[in-house]
Amino acid sequence: MNIAAVVVTFNRLDFLKRNLHLLLGQSRKPDSIVVVDNASSDGTGTFLDEFSKVHSEIKVLHLKENIGGSGGFAKGLEYAVSHGADWVWMMDDDAFPYKDALENLEKEMKNASKKVGVLWSRITDRADAKPLSPVIPVLSGTFVGFAVRKEVVKKVGLPDASFFIYADDYDYSVRIRKAGFGIYRVNSSLILHKDWSQRKHIFKFPFIKPLVPAWKTYYLIRNTLNAARHIRPFYIAVRVYFYFDRFIWSYVNPDTKRYVFKGFRDGIRGVKGKTVLPNSL
Repeated sequence: MNIAAVVVTFNRLDFLKRNLHLLLGQSRKPDSIVVVDNASSDGTGTFLDEFSKVHSEIKVLHLKENIGGSGGFAKGLEYAVSHGADWVWMMDDDAFPYKDALENLEKEMKNASKKVGVLWSRITDRADAKPLSPVIPVLSGTFVGFAVRKEVVKKVGLPDASFFIYADDYDYSVRIRKAGFGIYRVNSSLILHKDWSQRKHIFKFPFIKPLVPAWKTYYLIRNTLNAARHIRPFYIAVRVYFYFDRFIWSYVNPDTKRYVFKGFRDGIRGVKGKTVLPNSL
């Protein structure tokens, strides 16, 4: 069985180094590690060129522009499958797999029926988390430990690169399930992925939001609305939720106000693509 890992990175060299160290140290090493460099400007490209000379299993895709996580995962997944991968284990550069994460994932790959399209590692924000035994069906997964069978790519295609960042994994999950494949979380395969969050309180009630740059909140809202269109009742619920959630975002982080309001408008209109960047509003 040929298993490739795909890592998408952009200007987070320290995270990437740790991620690659952990991938190379897996008890069951990936047969190849495809690193998609989204036109980083922090020395990532030079590091990867030198590092891949020492570690031949690392394949580097240097992109000429930042096409986001969505585009990066599409490029990496396409490359891995076209170069012989039976399964592709996808993750961001700030995902840190436990030493036996892939070994435990492979055990389930060997036993999986052809109707199993995705095996998803369990994400934890604790370095001392303990493995759990059950493998459970889920409706969707995130592109952190998301292992895709090659047959899924051949039937469903690639993630929608026009999302740029966020919600591409939910959209892809829905498409995979619609094609008749199941998605399962493997609780014995652990990946450390920190919970970056911020909060404010009103009368001791916490409002918690992801700790991301303000401009990225545009894509969080816009793309969630776009992805929710697969299921009409869900889309209506999401639209109502975000109508009010814009104000909570603006309260927790006032810098997000112009981005979340525009994201809501563009999500309703079905806008996609790389439309907002830092300080563009």
